[in-house]
Amino acid sequence: MTRIERSIEIGRAPEEVFAAITDLRRLPDWATIVVETHDLPDRPLQNGAAFRQTIRVAGRALECDWRVAELEWPRHVAYEATAPGGGQLAMKQTVIPIDDDSRVELELDYDLPGGVLGELADRAFLERRNEREAEHSLHNLKDLLEGRGR
Repeated sequence: MTRIERSIEIGRAPEEVFAAITDLRRLPDWATIVVETHDLPDRPLQNGAAFRQTIRVAGRALECDWRVAELEWPRHVAYEATAPGGGQLAMKQTVIPIDDDSRVELELDYDLPGGVLGELADRAFLERRNEREAEHSLHNLKDLLEGRGR
């Protein structure tokens, strides 16, 4: 399993930041790998809620099933996802108050489909790319919330 950890400070109140990161309709606006979210829950996000996403990884579109594993409003959310071929992802986002601003901590743990071949591809190419995608996504979120556009 590969782990990526990143964080960023955002000049907005923690509640506003948390509302943005848990608004599944807005994910394509800032998360670089998210193409589309669909089959979204009809009510506010809660533990156990399920939805689907189309994500783009290494130029391939993948349909993933997601589930909210933990939700502690307005500070922490954790998701689990499965992709065709056995890929798995666990993502945690934590919002920490810093005076009137916030720090978002992102933690990703993933296994690519394909067993040993997937691991080799990850080490050779995808891990560094996924690290850059995580950083770019957090910067997009910061720009979106601080009014700088995408």
